[in-house]
Amino acid sequence: MTARARSTDWDYGELSARIYQLDKPAGRSLGGDVEFYTRRLAGVEGAILEPAVGTGRMLIPLLRAGLRVTGYDLSEHMLGICRDNLAAAGLTAEVFVGDMTEHAEPGAYEAILIPTGSIVLLPDRESTVRALRHLHESLRPGGRLFVDVPPPRLLTGPGPLRHWPDGESELLTLQTMHVGYDEVAQRVVRWLRYELWRDGRLVETQLQNSGMLCFGVQEFRQLLREAGFSEVRVYGDYEDGADLDPSASLWTFEAART
Repeated sequence: MTARARSTDWDYGELSARIYQLDKPAGRSLGGDVEFYTRRLAGVEGAILEPAVGTGRMLIPLLRAGLRVTGYDLSEHMLGICRDNLAAAGLTAEVFVGDMTEHAEPGAYEAILIPTGSIVLLPDRESTVRALRHLHESLRPGGRLFVDVPPPRLLTGPGPLRHWPDGESELLTLQTMHVGYDEVAQRVVRWLRYELWRDGRLVETQLQNSGMLCFGVQEFRQLLREAGFSEVRVYGDYEDGADLDPSASLWTFEAART
């Protein structure tokens, strides 16, 4: 049996990437997000960027809708699965290794989307502001940014032991071993244990120290404005045009570059 530890918050390793693919296969909508983004991006003729593209769960249905989407991710493992998913779907798109705190292409995109709360995986608020400024720079004037942010109350609870069969002989498991909260940094820290079992024997373990930032609605709205965005709107649970319900399980921010 081999055991490896990973300290980078969102540098998904091989086992975590495989579990993500099994749990959230390409094209699967989570709470209506695929439908929401397809509606909100309808009519966009220019290039669209998806940072933290992962395995292509959102990328593939957007390509099928006729949109021009490219994406990047920190994890080579995620991108490898993404390329396999694109090939299986008969689709092509540019996907590459990239970091939203560093990557900028001035005026290149008509829209940018970061679904599923990936932005809270950045290490601190300074990184978040830096990423938002790069994203603002990468939009054309009038271009729009969409960012999903989970409410803090949903980030602090422990997770159950979960498992996924993969083929006839392999089983992957995920256990949340510890959850802590840094009140000064407003950051949840979790120790995650990924395991691969084959024919009833444990053959590999990967440990990951995973952090998640906590933001309030007004706080994140202000961060967007500090990064240069305007016309900030907030949706709850992918409901178009509805007032934001305090009980919403996800917030989606839409902001424009003027």
